[in-house]
Amino acid sequence: MEIITVEKLLLLCKQEVEKGNGKKQILISNDDEGNGFHSLFYDFTSDKDALQLYADEGMFHDNNNVDDIIILG
Repeated sequence: MEIITVEKLLLLCKQEVEKGNGKKQILISNDDEGNGFHSLFYDFTSDKDALQLYADEGMFHDNNNVDDIIILG
């Protein structure tokens, strides 16, 4: 499964706006297998201190490196 970057997300969003979907609400998957979906409530989090806190608390499913990520949702 490809991990989506901010640049890829921007491209995908532009394509959906062009299709007329710009005003639709966004749902995101509950897990990496698509076993359910919920509304997207939050925008981006890029603050390194916040990201490190989440990492230290074991909140990253894939043990991501805080230097390589941004949170959406």
